[in-house]
Order: sequence, then structure tokens, then C-alpha cells
Amino acid sequence: MLQDLRFRLRALFSKKAMDQELSEELRFHFEHEVEKYRREGMSVDAAKRRARLAFGGQEQIREDCHDARGVSLLEATIQDGRYSLRAMRKNPGFFSIAALTLALGIGASIAVFSLVNTILLKPLPYPNANRVVMLWREGPLAGIGDMPWAPGEYSVMARQTTAFQDLGAFKKDSFNLTATSSPVLLEGVRASAGFFRVLGVLPSLGRTFTAEEDQPGHDHVAVLSNRLWRSRFGGDAGILGKTIDLNGYPYTVIGVMPASFTFPNQDGIPPILDLPRETQLWVPLALPAVPTGPNELGVIGHMKPDGTLAQVERDMKVSERRLEEQIPQEKGWSSRVVWLTEQTVTNARSPLLLLLGAVCVVLLISCANVAGLTLNRSLGRRRELTLRGALGAGRGRLVRQLMTESLLLAFAGGVMGIGFGEASLYLVKRFGPDSIPHLHETGLDLRVIGFALGITLVTGLLFGLAPAVGATRMNMVEALKEGGQRAGGSAAAQRIRSALLIAQVAMALVLVVAAGLLVRTFYSMLRSDAGFDATRVVTFELPLPAPKYADTDRMAKLYQQVLLRLQSLPGFQSAGLASVVPMGGAPDGTVIRMPEHPARNRSEQPYANYSFVSPGYFSTIGTPLLRGRDFNDADTLSSVPVTVISRSMANKYFHGEDPIGKQVGVATTKIPVRTIIGVVADIKHASLREEPDPEMFVPYTQNEIRVWPSMQTMQFAVRTRTEQAATVESVRQAVSAVDSDLPVAKFATLATLVDRSMTADRFSMLLVGSFGLLALLLASIGMYGVISYSVMQRTPEIGVRIALGAQRAQIFVMVLRQASRLAVAGIAIGLIVALGATRLMTRFLYGVQPTDAVTFAAVSFVLLLVIFLACYFPARRAMKVDPMIALRYE
Repeated sequence: MLQDLRFRLRALFSKKAMDQELSEELRFHFEHEVEKYRREGMSVDAAKRRARLAFGGQEQIREDCHDARGVSLLEATIQDGRYSLRAMRKNPGFFSIAALTLALGIGASIAVFSLVNTILLKPLPYPNANRVVMLWREGPLAGIGDMPWAPGEYSVMARQTTAFQDLGAFKKDSFNLTATSSPVLLEGVRASAGFFRVLGVLPSLGRTFTAEEDQPGHDHVAVLSNRLWRSRFGGDAGILGKTIDLNGYPYTVIGVMPASFTFPNQDGIPPILDLPRETQLWVPLALPAVPTGPNELGVIGHMKPDGTLAQVERDMKVSERRLEEQIPQEKGWSSRVVWLTEQTVTNARSPLLLLLGAVCVVLLISCANVAGLTLNRSLGRRRELTLRGALGAGRGRLVRQLMTESLLLAFAGGVMGIGFGEASLYLVKRFGPDSIPHLHETGLDLRVIGFALGITLVTGLLFGLAPAVGATRMNMVEALKEGGQRAGGSAAAQRIRSALLIAQVAMALVLVVAAGLLVRTFYSMLRSDAGFDATRVVTFELPLPAPKYADTDRMAKLYQQVLLRLQSLPGFQSAGLASVVPMGGAPDGTVIRMPEHPARNRSEQPYANYSFVSPGYFSTIGTPLLRGRDFNDADTLSSVPVTVISRSMANKYFHGEDPIGKQVGVATTKIPVRTIIGVVADIKHASLREEPDPEMFVPYTQNEIRVWPSMQTMQFAVRTRTEQAATVESVRQAVSAVDSDLPVAKFATLATLVDRSMTADRFSMLLVGSFGLLALLLASIGMYGVISYSVMQRTPEIGVRIALGAQRAQIFVMVLRQASRLAVAGIAIGLIVALGATRLMTRFLYGVQPTDAVTFAAVSFVLLLVIFLACYFPARRAMKVDPMIALRYE
């Protein structure tokens, strides 16, 4: 095999030397034959003649020997490549436009695939990631799913289950880092000792928690994130063993995690866990022997090596039955198991698939566009191809030549596309939303480069094969009779041109309709009633350290003092606080009871969000009071328990009755019910597209439950008289006047929070809109090219028409009529496809139907207008044809 390979390589790269050797060998054999016949008595001339007859044609022998070397196909391909390069140099305008068109489609595909590769295809950076699952609770009521675990539930389940090698639990917690120049809020996580073992991640410095440290009273140790270690502690390798003050307690630093580890965070995790955007430190969870508390734990498990997801689900069902035996209130609840790799991309999967579908349409339009251009060019070369066929080139040889040109063109487009894709990725990473997981890790790796090479090859075949086959279907006699440049091609070629253009128009319409629906959605979100007025409202969060503020009475007193300080600041109009301000996170929820409307069974128990607020909070954020009254300073623990409910709660549970004076409370009868004193507009908490859930608001001065919802961290809202009135420093001074150890965290205007909540929708709209504009541009270029070529082919006909008396306006209308037929056909097909395709976008839409008639009509009109503009100049050129010149040329 090696000898054969060496022979073929020598035949390829030392062709002249081997041809010289072959000539010498042939000459030797010929002279040997001549000498043989001379010895038989023949003359020199007769011997040479006899030797030639016996030896055969030397040129045929040369060709046979050349074919025997096995490199004829490769040599022909190299020859085709050289010829194609010469053709590119002769016609740089065509090849530049075609390569740029392909580069746009390939580059956009590379950019989107890079996102898909990083977010959906790459494994998580945890050694055990492919064996880790996340566990959720599912409530007995419809719509209560993906709930966290209560500490008691987790404790029982951890003892009963046998399907896991390790289990880990965690919950969010905030920590005030004090004993520094100014207090700083750190967003961290309390995690069990098994948390790090489940993921299999080792710290870059030090160690993680031990089982002994995950016990109450022994839990004052901390593991820092790499970013926190570098930003706050200067990357000091001697940090291990040092003490930091968190919430007033000393914590010993025992480890630093790698830079790539920030789990858990908000990537794909439901907002009910209220996880940080990036975890800054981890401390032990330290559950007591008999744990109690609300549903606030996230749970992950490392499956056993021989375990399957089905086995885990069966094991969890067994654990659920035992859980019901020990905690009767758990009856009707179940568990859901999901792979961690799927959980972390839950929110990003659908938008990425939408973008992938959109960019595939752009790529197909690019291919159809270049296919049309290539077909027009190849038909213009029919005389050349006919001559080559007449000289002996077979149809396969001609197709191979044209396909070589197409592949070289695709390669040029692919190289340019990689650069375009890299630039697009830079813009996406620069302006993309933080909600996209691992966005800043995207880049061109081996998989993306392989995808680029593959898509370049596919595009070359897609746009090159049909024109190559169409151009070589020719009648040689007729083609030689026709003028080379005016040869319009067969009816089949014309049908291919029309079909390619109709396909471009149809695909462009589908993509622009999708972009139009997303634009309508974004506009509907902006116009929606959010239940508040974000104008001149600033928000911030105030976390209280547990040791210093252990009871709710002291918390309430501090909050009241801070509110008074804020209200007295110059330029401040009003101030209020709440468990969660609009767009500040998900509120807590609970099963409720209404004595006047008792639930008939457990599955019909009502459910509502439950939030603490202060008097004046609704007026501060601009939430209208629809009925009744707001809270006031007289609503305290010594007065009648009261509540204000949302409009959706009044409509859903009181069925048209006046809710004022009715009673409602949490499910347990140990807590007295509250009297409804008012109804306010629905407030959207997470997104402008959400449908608000029923919600009840309670004055923070009437927290009789005390342990839930937690008042340890509250969010403030301040309305100012001018845009510049509120600053971080003025708010910090007001808080420091009450307690100098309290940090002011998450300072932002309410308008900024609203804007952040729309980043994902804006990102999808802009990207799909960009692809739609690109598709519109490519379709218009394709229409321009086809109509321009048609005008060139019909120049003699147009000259005859003008000579016979046709008005130039009639010529103009004739050209536009041809374009309009193709455009209307493409639009009609596109509308049919769009009616089905847009139904797949339902989950991305808000305030608009997927078959919205206004969007479909507007896009069709815009597309017709663009096509008219693209055809205007070819039509004008047709009007100016000089019949004498046209007929003389013919």
C-alpha cells in the first residue's frame, strides 16, 4: 500500500520526470523492434514502418500509461480549479457579489450555531454533570409545579431514597460583608455537605465543607467564588484560614472555587428559588435534627453508576408514600426528576431553536440567490460550453467543471463567513442579555469550524448542482447558431430561474412575518398594563443580618425608621417597601382559605401570592387603588388583621361579588383570617408578558406568622420629584443614619428593572428582525438579477416592439408585469407556509395572534414594494433600448 501511495504521489508531483522516463522507455522498445527487423534483412525505413505497425500508436500508449497511474481524476480536478480561478479573475464583480451573499448566510449560521453549541451541546463544566438530576415538588393543585423542597421533606426523602450516590440541597442567602470600608451585600448560597460531591467539582484552593461542618453550631466556614476572591481579596493565596465578617458572625475561609464554577445561579432555574445571577460564596446549610421551614430548598442528586432515570422516578414514588406516612400534609404531592443538563438550558432552548430556524431560512435564501446568479452566468457561457462539448468534453466533465467553480465560490464565501460570524458573535456577546447561559463563553472551536466546513460544502452543492445540470442540457447545433451572450437557455432553465426566485420571495416573507410578529409582541408588551408607573421611581434592597435583627418586631421598627428618613430627603416624594418590588423577583405563594367560599376538596384549594408591603407603597409605585382603602399606620399587630387583594384574585375567587369586608387567610387555621379592605390593580412581577396570579398584600407591621415570608430582606421603592433627585449616596446616607452596618444593594430605577425584564424579548426581536431584513435584501437582489438578465435576453424583442410602435411606458409595464407575476406567486406560497410556521411561535408571542392579519398584510405590501423598487431600474433600462442598436446587434 505504501509503495502504491508513493507511486501515486510521484505521478502527481513529478509528472514531467515520469513522462520523460516513459518516453525513453518507449524509444528503447521501438529501437529494439527496429533492430530486430533489421537483423531479418529489412531496410531502415521498412524496419521502422514494420516496428510502428507492431508496436502500435505511441500516443495511445502514453494515454493508457497515464491513466494507469490513477491520478487522472485528481489532475483534472486541479486543472478545473486553475480554470475556475482564472474565470474568477476575469469576472471579479460576479464572484465578489456571490461570495459576499454566501458569506452573509454562512456567517449568520456560524454565529447562531456557536450559541447552540455552547449552550445546548457542550456538557456542563462539572465532572459528574451527565449523572446529575434536579428534583422538584409537584403540588396537588393545577399550576403548582417545580416547587422547592421544604427542609422536613428533604430530610425524610434523603433518609429513604436509595437511588442516589449523593444528594445535595441548597438555598439562596444574602450576606452582609462588614469590617470593611463600607458594608457590601454578597449574594451566596447555603449548601449541604453533599452539594459539591454531587457535582464532582473540587476547589482550586483549599477544600469544601465536611459533614461535621454541615451541623448547627459548626457551620461558620465559607467557600469563596473565584471572582469574589480576586475582586475583594486581591487573589491572595493566603486567604485560607482567615476570618471574614458575614452578617455579624466570623466565618473562616476554607476554600476558593474555580473561575468556571458559579452554580447554582439563575440559568434555567425557576424564579421561585430566587437564585443569584452569580453565586459569590457558599456556606453550610446546617439543617437542624428536626428541620422545619417553608419550601425553599433546591435539591440535586448524583445517580448511582448503574442507575437510570426510570429507576430514580420509581424510587421517588416509594419515598413519596413514606413521606405521606410521616407528614400527612404531603398527601397529593409528587416529585419530578429532570436532568441538570436540561434544567440549566430550559429558558434558552426555545429562543435558540427559533434563531436556528430563522438562520436556516436565511442560508437557503442565500443559496437560492447565488444559484440564480450562477445559472444566469452559466447560460451566458453556453457557446463556450458547447464548443468544449464539440471538442470532446462529456456532459459529466462539464458538470464537474461548473461544480468546481461553485465549490471554490462556496469556499471563498465560507472563509468570509467565518470572519462575519466572528464579528456577529462579538456583537451578540456585547449586547446579548445576561439571561442566556454561558453567553460569554461562545466562540469558534473545532466543532464550530467543522460545522463551517460542512455547511460550506453543502451550500456549494446546493447552489451549484441545479445550474450546472441545467446549463449542460443543450442542443449543440442550436447553441452554436445563437449569439453567446443572448442565449437565453432552455425552457427548463427558465423554469429553474423562476422557481428559485419564487422560493426566495416565499422564504423571505415567512421570515419577515415572524419578525413582524415579534415586533408586534414587543410593542404590545410596552403598551400593556403592568399595574405600576415606573416614572421617577428608584428601588433598592436592604438585607438585615440575622444576629442583630432576629425578630420581626425589631425588623419592622428599623424599616419604619428608614422609610421616615427617605421621605424626609429633599426631592423625594414618597417611599414604600415590599417583599418584592415589580420586576424584582417572584413573590412567595401559599394555599389560602376563604370562610365564605370553602374548598370542596383538596384539589380545589385556592392559591395566591403573599407579599408584605408598607402603607403608601401602592401610591409610590403608581398602582391604582380600585376599591376600598390602602393600609395606614393604624394597621398594627394590635388592630384587626387586614389585607388588600389584587383584581385577578377578586375576579377569580369572588365571582363578581364585592370582596370588601370578606375574609381570607393562609391555609392553616392556627393563623387568623384577614379582612379585605381594598382591591388594587394586578402587578406584574417578572415580565410584562406574564398573566398576573391572584395576590394578597399584608402590612409588614402585621406579621403574625413571623417566620414566613421572611422579612430579613425587603425591597424599597422611592418616588422622586425629579429624575436626578435620588442617588446611591443619598439613599446610603439615609440608611446609615439608622444603622451604619447595613449595605444598600441592587440600587436601580424601576424603569431599568422593566428594561432588563425585556432583554430576552428584545434580543430575539432584533436578531430575527435582522435576519428578516437580510432575507428581504437577498430576495430583492435576486429579483433584480433575474429581471436584469431577462431584460438583456429580451433586448432584440424589445427593440422590435419599439420599432413596431410600442410606447416606452408599455415596455416599462411589461417588465414590471413579469416581476409581479413571480412576486405574487412567491408571496402566495409564502403566506400559506407562514400560516403554518407561525403557529410554532405561539409561546413567543404576546398580545398578537400567530395568524395576525395586519402583520401578514403589511409584510406582503412591504415585500411587493421592495420588489417593485428592485425591478424599477431594469425596467427603466428596458425603456431606453435603442431599436436600431438592438436590431443591428442581433
